[in-house]
This record gives sequence, C-alpha cells and structure tokens, in this order.
Amino acid sequence: MINIKEFALAGNATFTATSLKTGTRFTYKIRQPKPESPHFVKVLTGCDNESDYTFLGTIFDGENYRHGLRSSIAPSAPSAVAFAYIWSHLNELAGKVEIQHAGKCCRCGRKLTVPESIESGIGPECKKKS
Repeated sequence: MINIKEFALAGNATFTATSLKTGTRFTYKIRQPKPESPHFVKVLTGCDNESDYTFLGTIFDGENYRHGLRSSIAPSAPSAVAFAYIWSHLNELAGKVEIQHAGKCCRCGRKLTVPESIESGIGPECKKKS
C-alpha cells in the first residue's frame, strides 16, 4: 500500500489521481531538485507523458502547498483544484480518490520490478535510504 505523502515527497514521484466519483484523472510529477529545496509540482498537460508537464505549484517544508504565481495554469483550473484538494486531504482520500504510481521508483525514477516495490512505489535500495 502506498503512503501517499511519503511517496510524493521522496524527490522524484509521478502518479495519477482518479476521482472515484467522476472518473476524472490527472497525472502529477513532484520533484525536489536538492534536499534543502521545496518540492515542485507539475501536471501533465500534453500527449507526451514523459515531458509534457506544466508547473502548477510548490510544497514548502513537506507540508504546505501553494499554487505558483508563475504557473500558466489558473488556480481555478480542475487540475489545480484537484491537487490542492488531494494535498489538503491526504488522510481522507479512501473511497474518493485512487492514487496510482507510474511504475517507477518515487526516489530515483527507475522501473520497479520487485513485487513489494511495485506495491509501495519505492525500490528496495531507495527504501533503505529513507
């Protein structure tokens, strides 16, 4: 089972969030370029699921999400509203939102192959480091 917050803040996470009520889904990338940096949130906005991401906002101190002033996506856009909701309700998502990782380690980005790693979203070597 994925610990969503731990997964998202590992430094290199990509996941898809799907509303169980509407079926609407968005794919997000959360990166932390350096350990002392905040986490930067991007949302998939194009067809290329490797590179078509647009800056959405920033997570400060691993807790507080703020929509980016320089984001080309409005704070009222569905993808922005969805992420703000997900981040502020991490402990209350069961039955409302399904989170699926992209099959890559949330820390190093390598493809996951070990069954336990596929379930948790983090590879065995990276798990030792956390």
